[in-house]
Amino acid sequence: MSMVSNRKPGTDTLKSPIELVRLDTVEMDEDDEILPDFSAEVDGRRVWVTAVLERTVVIEPAPGEPKVLVNRNRLMVDPGQLRVRHLASKEAARRGREAARQLRMQENRSAA
Repeated sequence: MSMVSNRKPGTDTLKSPIELVRLDTVEMDEDDEILPDFSAEVDGRRVWVTAVLERTVVIEPAPGEPKVLVNRNRLMVDPGQLRVRHLASKEAARRGREAARQLRMQENRSAA
């Protein structure tokens, strides 16, 4: 016996919950870093991540509250919402600054 539904295809009344994972378990390439400014959960409480460091993150528990340093293994995130930057771009920027510094030093020597 088949059951007939009055619902339109693709319109569920119950949304599937977002599966959160610990930030320290998110797989990334070695040369990638997670960019800040995303929401997450710590101990079931919604927070805003303002910086992602090697082993910790800086969070703002609520607007206007002091920022807090939290270990990455306590932070629960939606991996689909994370933005990642390849570190090669960071390295290229560093090389560009170094080249500009060298050029300024050469110009200063020749002007003297």
